[in-house]
Amino acid sequence: MPEKKPGPCPATKLEKGWWCAKCEQELADKDLKAGACAKCETKPARIEYCVRTDPAAKTADRCRIKYVCATCGEASDVESAFKHEDDCKKKTAALKKVCTKSGTAPHATPPK
Repeated sequence: MPEKKPGPCPATKLEKGWWCAKCEQELADKDLKAGACAKCETKPARIEYCVRTDPAAKTADRCRIKYVCATCGEASDVESAFKHEDDCKKKTAALKKVCTKSGTAPHATPPK
C-alpha cells in the first residue's frame, strides 16, 4: 500500500543533525566525541530535518529531508553520499530537498 502523504510540509524551520553510516543511526551533538561518533569513532555525515514546533506539544515534530535529482529520480538521505544513475544527463544540477513526511519541499507553508 502506498504511503499516504498528509499535504504540504508544515515545517517552520530547518535543523541540521548528524548521521553515522557505520552505526546506521542519527546522532545528537552529545553523541559526538572530537567530531566523530562516540561508539565507532567514524566521522558522521550532516543531515537536515524539517521541524514544526507546536506550543501545545512537549517536543517538536521533525522529519528527515532527502535529496532528489529531478532528472534521474535517484534519492538519498545524505547529500554527500548521493549518487546519480549512470545515464543521468544533469549530474551537476542542484538537488531538490524533499520532506520525507509530506513529500514536498520544506517550508511549503509559511510559519505562523
